[in-house]
Amino acid sequence: MQDTRYPKGRGAGLNTDNRFLKGSFMPEFEDAESFYDHEELNSHTTFTQIFPKTIVNKVESPDVGMEFSLNPYQGCEHGCVYCYARPTHEYWGYSAGLDFERKILVKHDAPILLEQLLNKKTWKPRTIVLSGNTDCYQPIE
Repeated sequence: MQDTRYPKGRGAGLNTDNRFLKGSFMPEFEDAESFYDHEELNSHTTFTQIFPKTIVNKVESPDVGMEFSLNPYQGCEHGCVYCYARPTHEYWGYSAGLDFERKILVKHDAPILLEQLLNKKTWKPRTIVLSGNTDCYQPIE
């Protein structure tokens, strides 16, 4: 039997506070049942188009074996609770909890930006890791 207190199909059970926001607000509930019935926890996934200036990022961390990465999305509807990319959503003003799974930022011009980079005379062929931060194969596809 499905436990209805938790959002169905979500890895996170709640929306954690964003550590970068000073005035974050979490509504108070009288009991656990009313907390899990809250509309915010049961909302559907939204997809917001964003338009970055570049799409390929140089990776300078010595502990990962890649030079460049390309991430067409911020956030991930798969919602794996162990995902190391969750905290990156806080930089956008969202939560690393449920917001990471249901507020997906889509880099709409990713193919155009990649083509522009590869066509530059100064570009030297390098390995570009696709989606080193979040899964590039989202259910919306």
